[in-house]
Amino acid sequence: MTMEQVQTLERNETKMVGYTVTVSLNQDLEARIIGRLREELFGKRHEIANRLDDDGIYLVQVYPDGEWTPDVPFVSIVALEVSDFTHIPEGLVRHTIPAGKYVKVTHKGPESQIGETYDSIRDKDICGSRPFDFEYWADIDSLDQEESTIDIYLPLEA
Repeated sequence: MTMEQVQTLERNETKMVGYTVTVSLNQDLEARIIGRLREELFGKRHEIANRLDDDGIYLVQVYPDGEWTPDVPFVSIVALEVSDFTHIPEGLVRHTIPAGKYVKVTHKGPESQIGETYDSIRDKDICGSRPFDFEYWADIDSLDQEESTIDIYLPLEA
């Protein structure tokens, strides 16, 4: 696992449609909840109107106020980017990532080691505390491979 490229960039608003769940990190690791939602969403992608990318999937993580530990539940949204919200299939939700400045960190290595990248982000104080962050998985079929890359975006406060 390596943490590559740390850069600051401007992002436009991102509209997305997908699944949401509130669980702790430990619950997810034990039951593989996010992985199952990702696979289900990928299988349903053709039902989502106005998709902008055939393969890329987002994971938005919205954290509660207060100290976070792996046992504290938080909101996770597994979603595909869309141009608008004209048709949302039953059972899915809509979410918008706000425009603004973000720090982008690229995790290189298996998804199972991404916790080490988040530890490095924290240890190097790259972005302090934040209300949310999100990951972009360009190719979900390669997530367990050494060559896999996952982009992590951390919002910078204005």
